[in-house]
Amino acid sequence: MKLRKELVHYLSEQLIKSLEEKELIDSGGDVEGVVESVTAVIVDDLLVEDELNIEVKEMLEQVGEEMDKSNVNYHRMFQMVKQKLVRERGLIL
Repeated sequence: MKLRKELVHYLSEQLIKSLEEKELIDSGGDVEGVVESVTAVIVDDLLVEDELNIEVKEMLEQVGEEMDKSNVNYHRMFQMVKQKLVRERGLIL
């Protein structure tokens, strides 16, 4: 995960605080519960991308020799495969 959970928690706190100040949401007195829920959603979303990266890496490891023989740029191929999977699965990263 690119962001530490503590940072995600802090950002969630700031988001909820800002939304409450603008009276766009009402936490019903359970600010920490709302912050925890928002944090969990963000962390879960970040983990989806991490899992996708692992899957793409494993796929490219299987064809590593072919890529070396063809002088294919690993980073470029990684991005292409990742974007293809994102489109196929309807993910938003």
